Amino acid sequence: MAKKIAISNLNASTIDIINVIRQNASYEYQSKVPVVEQANDIPKVGETIYGTPAFANEFLNALLNRIALVKVKSATFNNPYAGLKKGYLEFGETVEDIFVQIASVVEFDADKASAREFKRTFPKVESAFYAMNWRVMYPVTIQDKDLYTAFQSLDGVQNLIAKIVDAIYTAAEYDEFLLFKYLLIKAVASGKMYPVAVGDGTDLKVDAVEFRGTSNVLPFMSSQYNEAGVLTTTPKDRQIIFMDAKYNAQFDVNVLASAFNMDKADFMGRLHLIDNFTTFDNTRWGVIKENSDGIEDVTANELALMQDIKAIIVDEEWFQVYDNKTVFSETYVASGLYWNYFLHTWKTIAHSPFANAVVFASANGELPSFPASLTATVDTVADSDKAVAIALSIADSVSLSPSSYKFEQTEDLTKDGVAVQKYGALIVPKADTPISDTLDISVGDVTYSSAAVTFANLEVGTTITFQKQE
Repeated sequence: MAKKIAISNLNASTIDIINVIRQNASYEYQSKVPVVEQANDIPKVGETIYGTPAFANEFLNALLNRIALVKVKSATFNNPYAGLKKGYLEFGETVEDIFVQIASVVEFDADKASAREFKRTFPKVESAFYAMNWRVMYPVTIQDKDLYTAFQSLDGVQNLIAKIVDAIYTAAEYDEFLLFKYLLIKAVASGKMYPVAVGDGTDLKVDAVEFRGTSNVLPFMSSQYNEAGVLTTTPKDRQIIFMDAKYNAQFDVNVLASAFNMDKADFMGRLHLIDNFTTFDNTRWGVIKENSDGIEDVTANELALMQDIKAIIVDEEWFQVYDNKTVFSETYVASGLYWNYFLHTWKTIAHSPFANAVVFASANGELPSFPASLTATVDTVADSDKAVAIALSIADSVSLSPSSYKFEQTEDLTKDGVAVQKYGALIVPKADTPISDTLDISVGDVTYSSAAVTFANLEVGTTITFQKQE
């Protein structure tokens, strides 16, 4: 189970830090390195530590592992989107997100009681898995003279810690910011958020009305606003708002708070500004991506599609971001008289398809939309003695169109013994008369249907067209 790391502040002085390290050090270290009683003792203790390589290594290792790493871990949860992370996973690499649909309802009928008494009614359960997909390393070099300087002033060790932490934390915080921005851009550009049109920028009252209306309907049960098309709600206290920084500057804070029907303090706690939605640090991202799996490039076309995005509302459960591992390792380079430290951070970066997410785009921009038709291609056909297994995939070439497609098990298919897996796998029994049925695909609350398909005629490369049903 994920846990949040408590925020900690480094209030200890250089004297306290040196003495705490000594208390937890080896017997030899304690016997040779004296306790620091006053500031004047610091240089003397420093001479002993600095003059003995084994003591210097032990001191730096304790400094990094006991103090600097604690600050880095704490700082990781103090970034601008701190409350949106789900915590630290100590064990395992995969998180399973399970959603259980609300129960079905039937009318009361005493005559049917005997048939219903022992009938099993299974809940509709859906799940998504999030795998660890982000592994990076931050190198830091501590030179021999850095350690020497640390013992020359009252706050020297604190400054050394600050140097180490700043070098790592600034980079880690920026990269984590990019991760959240990456999730938002990818979800919008692939149509995984419900689109709402706002004004063209000439009258902000129009935008405020759309914000209020959408925020007000999210607490009601609906399958319209999430990628998986499940019945769910997002109460006000779970709504997270992202807004373009310059666009946000045009609004009075009280007006915006009123638009979302929240008091000012609560609204400010749920508002997160984005520098803009149209730029991304692909130079740095390219380096990160080389050490990661499951993360894609942010393309120029995707950034172009974000040009008219003004704001986003997501359920706080939409972000599925976990820290998996934070480890320091070190190497002393004797030929160069310096220590190389490496901070390894592993994360799970994903979003939940079961959580509501709405994107607001200006009316003069290109909004996400449902295409008029979808095209499925037969990828594989596997023949056996009793059945044929067929795999279909959707070719989605429409910009900003939803990509959460589900192949539906219809009543006609069930009668003919055809099994349908929601991601496009069919198992068709062999029969004397070729089985022919229509296929349905659902995208949220929109349905696409094909003409009658004769399964025996399907070959690899065959395409099937599905028309949107009004």
